[in-house]
Parts: sequence; structure tokens; C-alpha cells
Amino acid sequence: MLLSNTFLFIHIDKSAGTSIQKVLEARIRPRTHSRWRRRLAWLGPVNRLGSYRVMEFPEHGHASLVKSCLPGDIYAGLFKFAFVRNPWDRLVSRYAQLLRTEKSPRYQAKAEKGFEAYLEWEIRRNKSHQHPYVCGADGKLIVDFIGYFERLDEDFSKVCQRLQFDDTLPKSNISKHDSYQSYYTPATRAMVAEHCRRDIELFGYDFDGIAATGGRS
Repeated sequence: MLLSNTFLFIHIDKSAGTSIQKVLEARIRPRTHSRWRRRLAWLGPVNRLGSYRVMEFPEHGHASLVKSCLPGDIYAGLFKFAFVRNPWDRLVSRYAQLLRTEKSPRYQAKAEKGFEAYLEWEIRRNKSHQHPYVCGADGKLIVDFIGYFERLDEDFSKVCQRLQFDDTLPKSNISKHDSYQSYYTPATRAMVAEHCRRDIELFGYDFDGIAATGGRS
């Protein structure tokens, strides 16, 4: 995640967050010796925040964590946004990345057994949902804008317009694989539909992308 005195970017993995973060980092001056990817950026002249300025958070931390640590008016005044991805596509991208990471213990135990075994493992560990990144305890959104991986350039342009930036996205950390639909059988497709039901409903997805009546802006 990245935080400035004007915005909060919530970095959901496998949703172009690395590319987005690179652009945003160039717009924020880091404090000396800071670990960019795991700390909140300097909040500039908001002096009364005190220790909030130096708190460290997970790179893929949730908006609710930041909200709980900042004064309410400061959180409310930020432009808060994240990018999401079709759950079926995102899981294939995770799988493809794992296949390239042969030194990872998870590679031998999970990925080499095939995609279905990998999916079963992901579902058991219950860490593949996207909605917890952007929702509060009541399940309601606590960010201002949801961008879509499927319309990345268009939605990032909206972010830049809101922040008065003039930037385009570099391409980085791209997983190479066949069409994600080709990885699924009817059974595994249904597994993801059930496990990621809340993401699918909240963000307006279907198996082939953003549903005709779905999507948020």
C-alpha cells in the first residue's frame, strides 16, 4: 500500500499493483532510510498525526487496518482506491507465477500436482478473496474508487485525473500463461464461483470478465 497526504492506494496482489505502485512512488518523496513497500509514505504537513507518520504496514494491507490507525477525518479526506481482477483469472495468474518459482516449497507441494490440486489448496487456506482489502467489518466498501484490471489503462487514467497526475503505467510482473478459461473444467469453475461469491457479486464479475451489468466506478 501507499499513502500520501492526498491518497491511499490499497495493493491487491495480481491486479497490476506493482505497476501502479511504481508510478505512485515516483510522485511521493520517501523519508530517508524508509522501506517503501512496507510503510506508509510521509504525510507532509499534517503534523498532528505524530506517530502515525512512521507506522509500518504489510505491503498488501487492508484499508480497514489503515482506517483503524488514522484519525477519522484524515482517512475520510484521502482519495482511497484499489484495483481488482476477475477471480478465475487472478487464480490462474497466481498459479502461473508459482510454477515459475521452483525454489519455493509451495511449488513442490502444490503447483506440480496440477491446477485443480492448486485450487483446492487455495480454497482450503482461504486467502484468495479481494473484498476484505476494501471493505469494513460490516461488508461495506470503505474506499472511494475500484479500478479493474480488465480496463486497466482506462481506470488508471481516472485515478490520475482525480489526483491531477499525468502518468501512464509501465508493464511489470506479468505472468505468462494461456487463456485463463482454458484451465477450468465445469467443476473447478464452480469451485471458484462458490468460494469467491462475494468478490463476484461485489465487483460485478462473471467467468468471462466483467458482467454486462457489473463493474463499479
